[in-house]
Amino acid sequence: MNEQSITIRWEKNADGGTDISVSGDINYQTHFREAFLSLDNMPPLHDITERETSGESAGKSATIALLTQLIAIIRKSDKTSGQIISEQMRNSKFPFTDLVPIRRFAEIAGIKFDEQKFRNRREFQMYFQSLLKGNKRQEERR
Repeated sequence: MNEQSITIRWEKNADGGTDISVSGDINYQTHFREAFLSLDNMPPLHDITERETSGESAGKSATIALLTQLIAIIRKSDKTSGQIISEQMRNSKFPFTDLVPIRRFAEIAGIKFDEQKFRNRREFQMYFQSLLKGNKRQEERR
């Protein structure tokens, strides 16, 4: 699997500017993150209508119009941060970034994880693999 995505988010801050964050993910793991501060008005998403999204011309799509506006705004913005997210950084943030989806997965699958058995991504992978192997052995005995 090699799924890649870019997420662009913005929010008005208390000073009247707009904080823009951009992250690039590979296989659901953040690869890079950048942040910008802009004084420009962001394009209003509620103005997008069925007309822009239903046409067959890619050049006249809502996506092209929005990205064109966003690129112009980001070009004029102040870059406030940027970084590549290393494996070590991902592992150190494990409880905050990964535990919620792991708990959701466990709930959906109807299984219980012993969260004391892992502290980072690698330990969780090993723990989960051991659970799968244990279940496979139990099924083979039946």
